[in-house]
Amino acid sequence: MENPKLFVSLRVVAGLFIIFCFASVGQTSAAENTAASIPPQLQELDKQLEKIAAYEFGQSRESLIKLADIIREAHGSPELLKQIEKRLLVFLCSDATLTGKQFVCRQLSVIGTKESVPTLDKMLTSPDTSDMARYALERIQDPAVDDVLNIALDKTSGKIKAGIINSLAERGDEAAVMPLSKLLSDPDKEIAQAAAAALGKIAGQAAAAKLNEALKRSSGDRHTVLVEAYLACADKFAASGNKSAALAIYRQLYVPSEPTQIRSAALEGMITAEPEKAVGLVVDVLKGSDPAMQAEAISFIRLIPAAEVAQAVAAEMPNLSPAGQVQLLSALADRKDTSVLPVVVTAAKAPQKEVRIAALKALASLGNASMVVLLAQTAATADEAESQTARESLCLLNGPGVDETIVTSISQAEPKVKIELIRSVGRRNIREALETLLKTAQDTDDKVRLESLKALGDIATPANVPELVKVLKNSQNETELAEAEKTVITVSHKSDSTSEGTAAVLGVIDSVKEVNLRCAMLRILGGLGDNSALGVLQKALKDDNADVQTTVIRALGDWPNAAPADNLLETARNSGDQVRRTLALRGYVRLIGLESARSAEETVKMYGQAMKLAVNTDEKKTILSALANVKAIESLEMTSAYLDDEALQKEAGSAVVKIAEDTIKSEPDKTKAVLKKVLETTKSDSLRKKLQKLIDGQ
Repeated sequence: MENPKLFVSLRVVAGLFIIFCFASVGQTSAAENTAASIPPQLQELDKQLEKIAAYEFGQSRESLIKLADIIREAHGSPELLKQIEKRLLVFLCSDATLTGKQFVCRQLSVIGTKESVPTLDKMLTSPDTSDMARYALERIQDPAVDDVLNIALDKTSGKIKAGIINSLAERGDEAAVMPLSKLLSDPDKEIAQAAAAALGKIAGQAAAAKLNEALKRSSGDRHTVLVEAYLACADKFAASGNKSAALAIYRQLYVPSEPTQIRSAALEGMITAEPEKAVGLVVDVLKGSDPAMQAEAISFIRLIPAAEVAQAVAAEMPNLSPAGQVQLLSALADRKDTSVLPVVVTAAKAPQKEVRIAALKALASLGNASMVVLLAQTAATADEAESQTARESLCLLNGPGVDETIVTSISQAEPKVKIELIRSVGRRNIREALETLLKTAQDTDDKVRLESLKALGDIATPANVPELVKVLKNSQNETELAEAEKTVITVSHKSDSTSEGTAAVLGVIDSVKEVNLRCAMLRILGGLGDNSALGVLQKALKDDNADVQTTVIRALGDWPNAAPADNLLETARNSGDQVRRTLALRGYVRLIGLESARSAEETVKMYGQAMKLAVNTDEKKTILSALANVKAIESLEMTSAYLDDEALQKEAGSAVVKIAEDTIKSEPDKTKAVLKKVLETTKSDSLRKKLQKLIDGQ
C-alpha cells in the first residue's frame, strides 16, 4: 500500500467503530473478542462479513453462500447462534452496502431473536432500510416486534407506513386492530387500503366490527377495498370453524346493491360454509333474472358434491339465456352425471346454434350407446360446425355397447348417415367391423364405398390384404380404384414384411386384363417394394400397352434398393418414347444414390453411364448433384471434367468443392493434384478462391 500510516489509522478507526457498535447492541467484552477466544466459525464469519460489506448486485455470491452455510451449520448450537446474531447486528450498524445489509437481514429473519429488535427498529424509518428491516422483523417470534411496529406507525408516513401496516398484518397482531382502524379513513389512499387489507388478514371479531363500521360510510374504491377485507374476515372465520360469523358476513354482502364480483364471492362463501344448502342457493340464482349472477352460480356447480344438483340445475335450462345454457351444458358435462341426458338431448335440438353445439359437445361425456344414431344423423345433416362437433362426440362416446351399436346401425342407415358411422369405425379403430366394411365397400353408393375403403385402411391387418385386393378388383371408378390401391399398400405396410401383400397381388395379377386395374396392381407392387415382384415388373416392362410400361418404370424408379437399376438403364437406352426414357433415366439415377455395398469406382461408373444418356442440361445437372454425394477421387475427377461446359459450370463447381472437402482429408495428394488441374483451366474467380483454400489447408 502506498500509505501504510493511513492504512493503520483507518484500521484503528474501524476497530473503534466496531467496539462502539458492540457496546450499543449489548456485545461481549473486548476480552471475549481476542483472537484466542474466537471460535473458528466466528473467525470465518468475520472474514466473510468483511467481504460482504462491499457486495453489490451482480458480483460473485461466493461470500454470501459461505456465510449462509456457516449459519446453517450453527443451528445445533444456541450459544454460537447468539454470537453470530451479535456480529450480524454490528454489521448492520456499519457503513456496509445496502445490498450487503439486505442479505444480512435475510439471515436475521431466520436466526433473529429479541436481541435484534432494537437495531432493526432503528432501520424501520429510513426509506433505504425499512423494507429489509421489516422482512427480518416479520419473522422474529417475539412480542417486542409488535411493539416497535405499532410505535413506528405514528413515526412514519407514505410507503414506509404502508409497509409497516403490511408487516403487522403478516404477524396477525390483534393489538394493532385499533390503531389500524383509525387509518381506514386516512387521506393517503395507499395507507387506507393497506389498513383495510391488514384488518382482513388479522381478522377476528374486533377487526370485522371495525371494517363493518367503516363500510357503512364508504363508497367507490374505498368501499370495494373494505368489502374485500370484510370477505377475507369471513373466509378466516369459516376456515377456523366459526361458521355463524362467516355466514353473517356473506349474507350481509349477498345483496343486489353490491357489485357482481362481491355477490359472487359471498355466494361461494355460503356454498362452502353450508354445502347442504348449496343446491337451493344455485337454483334460486338460476331462477332469477340476473345473467351475470347466473353465470357465477353455474361456475360453482363444479364445487357442489350433492348428487341432486345436476338434475336440479338442468331443470332451469329454459330460464337461461343462450350464453347461460352453453355455460350450464359445459358444467353438466364436467360432472359426468348421466341423469341429465334427456335435458342435453333436448338442448341438442334448440333453436340457437351455439346451444346445439354445446349440447353435442356434452354428449361426448354424458352420452351412451343410445346417442350413436343421433350423433351420426347430426354429423350427416347439420352445417359444418355442428357436423364436426357431432363427429368428434361420436368418436369420443364411451360406455358399454357403443362400438356394437355403431357397427349394427350401419346396415340400416341411409347413405349419408352410413358414411358417418363408417368414418367413426375408422377413428375408433373398431376391428370387429371388418366384415361389415368389406360389404359396404361394395355398396351401391359410391361415397359409402369410398369411406369404407378409408376405414378399412385403419382397421384391416396384412392378413386381410387378399380380401382388400378383391375389393380393389371390383372398383367402379378411378377415385375408388386409387383409394383401394392406397388401402392395400397402407395395410400391407403394417407388417415389417410386405410379403403377404405382395403375394396377394401376384396371385391375381395375371388374370387381370383391364389396363387401369393392371396398372393399379403394378403400382401396389412398386409401393410394397418386395423383390419377389421384380420378375412380374420386368416382364411388364415389355408390355404392348404404353400405360403399363410407364407405370412399371415409375414403380421401379421408386424401388427401395438398386435391384432394378439395370432394367431402368436398358429402358433409358432403348426406349423410343421420350417420356419413358426420361422417367427411366431419372429412376436409374435415384437408385444409384441409394445405400449399397458397391465401391465408389463402380458407383461413379454408373453415373458415367447415366451422363452418356442424358440429352439435356437439366438431366446432366441432376446427375452432377447426385455425383457430389460420392466422396471419392473418381467422382472428383468426373465432376471436374464438366467445368468447361458453361451450362454446367455452377453445378460442377459446387460438386467439386463438396467432394474435395471430404477427399482432401482421406487422400490429400490425389485431391490436390486434381484441384491444381482445375485451377489451371477454370475461369471462375470464386471457384479459384475456394479451391485454393482447400489446397492451402484453410
